[in-house]
Amino acid sequence: MSLENIIKSVNKIDNDSARALNKIKKMIAGGASSTMRVLPYHKPLVISKADGAYVWSVEGNKLLDFNMGYGPLLFGHRSELIDEAIKKELGIRGAVLGYATELYYDVASLIKDAFPSVELLRFSSSGTEVVQTAVRLARAFTGRKEIILFEGHYHGSSDSVYHKYSATVEELISQKKYRPIQGTQGMCGAPFNAYVLPWNDLELLESFLAENGKNIAAVLMEPVMGNSGVIPPGSDYLSGVRKLTEKYGIVLIFDEIITGFRIARGGAQERYGVYSDITTFSKAMTGGFPTSAIGGRKEIMELLSNGSVFHGGVYSGNPLSLAVTLATQKEYKSNGDRIYRHLEEISDIFANGLKNIFAEKRIPVLIQKVGAMLSLRFLKDKNDAEINNYRDSVLKTDPLRYIIFQHHLQDAGVYIHPNHIEPLYFATAHTKDIVGKALEIIKNVVNAIDFSATLTD
Repeated sequence: MSLENIIKSVNKIDNDSARALNKIKKMIAGGASSTMRVLPYHKPLVISKADGAYVWSVEGNKLLDFNMGYGPLLFGHRSELIDEAIKKELGIRGAVLGYATELYYDVASLIKDAFPSVELLRFSSSGTEVVQTAVRLARAFTGRKEIILFEGHYHGSSDSVYHKYSATVEELISQKKYRPIQGTQGMCGAPFNAYVLPWNDLELLESFLAENGKNIAAVLMEPVMGNSGVIPPGSDYLSGVRKLTEKYGIVLIFDEIITGFRIARGGAQERYGVYSDITTFSKAMTGGFPTSAIGGRKEIMELLSNGSVFHGGVYSGNPLSLAVTLATQKEYKSNGDRIYRHLEEISDIFANGLKNIFAEKRIPVLIQKVGAMLSLRFLKDKNDAEINNYRDSVLKTDPLRYIIFQHHLQDAGVYIHPNHIEPLYFATAHTKDIVGKALEIIKNVVNAIDFSATLTD
């Protein structure tokens, strides 16, 4: 089945979710406030209720959720820990204050405890904002303009970094001197003063910096790729990048918005033992309440203190967000060993179960996992044993089969995102019994689909 036919079949769906979505579209552009929530091939799904590991559609269908709010919900939906922190803070300072509180110190101390690379910290409202600030800081600190980004990495939608991270390989090859392709219309040629290189290729980065290193202000990356499916760094890649940035006086920025507090309490930096100059945080930092943070070396972060670099925002560091973050961070510190051991265990059970299900049907798939995030890809060739970068992901995988699989799975009561670049996320609410139930449903779905016929119209 072609993508065009899949979209046609989606448009013919007439249920409560489809009707609710059509009503929403009369007021909300596209039907949602994020493009990824209403892709053309996304089966209509409007949620009326959520709890723990489950969501309920407006039809009343109960779905086991492996999207978890695109990663933040490490404790699942409507966590009692978070709900109680919200209620308590609403009775003390309210939602927005506009003044400093001791929450700043308390929360920052716990984040610093988890991330030794953070000496000073600032709070903000979104990942896009803190990445924008990180780039400004790097340019101001080094006095240089150029930054290095990587293919398939997403760092928010600001003009300084939003390149076409889902570009075709042909588009990437045609770009001269690794200059970026703008991510959307309306950017007037931005991002400016940036290069976009293939990731996980230390030799290429080394040769590039040999020619351009003195002009580079920052190297910005996801230390584990999570916006092109899950792709771990090569064994010596992060440490090699760290050495190269130090050699050329370049600021190394790790975007740990996905990985921070998810793949370990100390994120990728704890897991791989490589530390950045600046780190950006959000998502699991709060366990699911909207806020973000940027932290790093004191000499860099003090550019915010002395006014050299501006950073602001009415909602930055609001007491409600910080109260939730404080409760979450205390839980990580007190019970982190138990939390991350559980997440590793259930995600391992799930990954191994998936491998067995598809192996029995002789369907070539690749499952890659780092901590509590996992990706499943249908392969074009059974001999493709690994995917190391964005180009591999595009060339070696079959996204149409994934969409068809996701549609059947959603109908059967398990939700994963229909775009295979979006990881599956695990939460403490996912018990062994729940994971076992999900695998049973997946096995029945896989047995029911004739995958040999899915690519013919």
